[in-house]
Amino acid sequence: MDDRDRIGAAYLSHLTQADLRELAHADEVSVTEAQGRIQALHRAPGLLLDILDRPTVSAGLLRLTAPDASQRVTLISPFLAFAAAIHRIAADLRTTGYSPERTAPRQRVPVFDGPQLAAYLEEPAHRLFLAELLASFARSSTGVVIMQTPHGPHRRRWNDLDLSRLAMLLGALPEPERPPVWRRLGDLALFLTGVFPAALERALAGRLDPVRLAKSTGLAEPPSAGLGPAELFEWLGAGWYRLAASRTSGAAAATLAETVLGPGNLAAGDQQQRAPAQRERRDGPADTWHGNSQSDQPEPGWASVGSAMSDPAAAAALLRDSAAHFHQARRVLNAAADRYLFPVSVDWFTPPGLG
Repeated sequence: MDDRDRIGAAYLSHLTQADLRELAHADEVSVTEAQGRIQALHRAPGLLLDILDRPTVSAGLLRLTAPDASQRVTLISPFLAFAAAIHRIAADLRTTGYSPERTAPRQRVPVFDGPQLAAYLEEPAHRLFLAELLASFARSSTGVVIMQTPHGPHRRRWNDLDLSRLAMLLGALPEPERPPVWRRLGDLALFLTGVFPAALERALAGRLDPVRLAKSTGLAEPPSAGLGPAELFEWLGAGWYRLAASRTSGAAAATLAETVLGPGNLAAGDQQQRAPAQRERRDGPADTWHGNSQSDQPEPGWASVGSAMSDPAAAAALLRDSAAHFHQARRVLNAAADRYLFPVSVDWFTPPGLG
């Protein structure tokens, strides 16, 4: 299997039957022909990349021409919607010399980096990375750790949309099991700077202390000379990805799904109050953690981008690449959010509550 088929197979692993029927235009052809098209995708999954690259396909998936906004993006999965948005913005950037950059609330200025962003998106793994990143935040994850303190056990709740609470989780895990949390911190920094930059600006104007956040997560004090919120969190996010890459080991990768995400590689959360996944711990400051899965079906979660996280070397390479291209990824998400994510009526994301 070549790289395109490997990436295409990773896309297919996230798609529902409704997604496949939509891609095959099952409502417009016979059952036999629709099944034949779907089987062709499974035989040569790299074809899926070519299909999503067609502007007419992404426009159809995003319902860009739907007369009723309430009918847009309602029958497909979050992952396919986000993949369509990323492939659509990739097509836009191939023919546009600039993309908007947020400089203040409700203010954008053109930045002539379209060719650089288009070059970044030419790599199929980068498009997959961004689609999986967005889909991983379609459902937030929460949980509880019980930490031993001088005054006895103390329950602390973490949330993967809250930088401070997610950083707190690092202190509740032994060293070998921290890379997934650094990875998620990097993901959250990229998600916020790319999709919710206003939330970061409000948080920095409030109680979020970037110096304390950096030091509590193993980074040096951030540079302060003239950095705006986006640049500051580019520095933090890239640093967290590098920490995760430098500490990723076979043991960390092997215990990733069950130790941090829970059985079945589901993000640990408790909003729907389903069966709790519990794990007793004896090797770190937190004796027990628990949470509840929000979904019966696997989501991309914390450890995605194909199956890279099952291979420590591939996982480390992915994290280093994410750090090196943090700026380009952030700018692509800015453009995709402005053009294709927020104009739709479906509420895919829970707005972050920071500081």
